Amino acid sequence: MINNEISEPIYWRLTSYMLEGAMDAMDHRATDEIKRISSGEAIEIVHEQALRDYKDIVELIEGAFNFLNKIGRSVTGSVIDIGSGTGIGASIMSNYDEMRKIYAVDFSEKFVNQIMPIVFKKYSSNIGKIQRVVGDFNNLEVDDNSIDLVLDIDSLHHAEDIEITLMECNRVLKSGGVLIAIDRAWPDSYTESQLENMLEKELDDKLKHKYNIPENQSYTRRDFGEHEYTLKHWENAFSNQGFETNIFSQKYPPCFNRIFLNFPTFKFTIWISSIMYKIGLRRHIVYGFNETRKLFVCIKS
Repeated sequence: MINNEISEPIYWRLTSYMLEGAMDAMDHRATDEIKRISSGEAIEIVHEQALRDYKDIVELIEGAFNFLNKIGRSVTGSVIDIGSGTGIGASIMSNYDEMRKIYAVDFSEKFVNQIMPIVFKKYSSNIGKIQRVVGDFNNLEVDDNSIDLVLDIDSLHHAEDIEITLMECNRVLKSGGVLIAIDRAWPDSYTESQLENMLEKELDDKLKHKYNIPENQSYTRRDFGEHEYTLKHWENAFSNQGFETNIFSQKYPPCFNRIFLNFPTFKFTIWISSIMYKIGLRRHIVYGFNETRKLFVCIKS
């Protein structure tokens, strides 16, 4: 049964690693989005990004759970959705019977207070399971070894120090707990210079308006707290903090799409990945169309 009583948000201490400018920008974005929603626009059109990709995110999360079940690492219990933003990750988690408590953590008070309730309603979330939290992902105010799953949807690449953030994730996870990250990564062939150039790209005028940045002001993706990583960067960061890491890259052969789209190809490739895992492989290929977005399934040693 779905509990329709939403609890009041709680507040965790914000750390010095959090970019105040990014938090202010996100608060302004929430205000802008609320105005547009109030005027009748659909939230998935207003926000875009995670809500636009809802079905893909659900498929990737289900793929992660299927993979874990097939390798004997099924997860039940409590979840922290870090950098939750709209709360889409928490919303998805709330509808899994095996997930009993979900913390939706974001540093933008306005997103937590104003956007999350709209998203929870739209996606018929079991909001009785969800605890909204204003906080950042470097200070998760729960006990050591108390959480079963940490979820990241396109937020870890904003961490000012990825090692510190992952150290905190490791601290709160139980032994054998899992971090599922859906985030972007680039091939290992990319040079540091190529990655740096990506971060120097200016936000377009549309985004500057959302984030209350003057159009004539220089504001790059780096200024917004973004980072770019190759697969090896991610792999090393997870490994350094005690995680066994499985990386799933999305690929599709265009010439066979008409055939593959008529079969449960994604589930089939997850099954193949579980077999490959048992013979020691940790990088996997799954059927999908976003080659930049990766699925990381990281198990705490």
